[in-house]
Amino acid sequence: MMLDTAVVPCGGLGTRLHPITRWIPKEMLPVGLKPVLYWTLDEAADAGLLRAIIITNPHKPMLEVVARSYQGPLELEFVPQDHPRGLGDALMRAKDELAGSPFITLLPDNLFQGSNPTASLMATYRATGLSTVLLAEITQEDARSKGPTGRVAARKAPDGSLRVTGVADKGAGRFATAGEQVAMTPIGRMAFPADIFNEFEEVGRGLGPGMELDDVPVLQRLARRDALAGVINAARFFDVGIPEGYREAVAAFPARA
Repeated sequence: MMLDTAVVPCGGLGTRLHPITRWIPKEMLPVGLKPVLYWTLDEAADAGLLRAIIITNPHKPMLEVVARSYQGPLELEFVPQDHPRGLGDALMRAKDELAGSPFITLLPDNLFQGSNPTASLMATYRATGLSTVLLAEITQEDARSKGPTGRVAARKAPDGSLRVTGVADKGAGRFATAGEQVAMTPIGRMAFPADIFNEFEEVGRGLGPGMELDDVPVLQRLARRDALAGVINAARFFDVGIPEGYREAVAAFPARA
């Protein structure tokens, strides 16, 4: 089936950006005179996607109001996630709307300046037919402005694409390069086939009461089976979900209409 849909999870409460996100959702924070979410939707449209399913939170009513004011070409749909229970749980909320089609996940708190990372991700997904993640090479110096994600190992496949061979658990605080000058990590763009929900459901059955359904265990399962492709990000990457990354993005994007 055609890959034409973005899933944009916006159910989180932005606790790493408190106190400002107690009053305004992080997706609505301004960068270059427009909300962060609009940058993400523009990226999806520029990559050729036609539809965006936005995962909302009833505790953030402003989010849907502002999202519906978006003037781009995407068809928007809204699905609630009443409590933030992990990225995997957010994606599961969109299963019925996807109706058996592949999709791209775009995390709105990851902002890019330069070449379109979603377009690169889609090209590799179409070439390999595999779940595909965007990978960033983070230096020790840049790690201070990036949130906690797990490092990855990758190798070159015979067709020239990358295969992710290992995904570490997420850390805490800020990204850690484990003493290396440069370390690689997955960042907020992923392409999935429709049957990825089988993986999330399998992981979910093994969770204890109250545990979140995250994406990392699914990525780890795929990597162990040599079924996860990777694409190196060529754009400048900002993690606007933490104060340091948001400040960098505001400084980097010109404040013009």
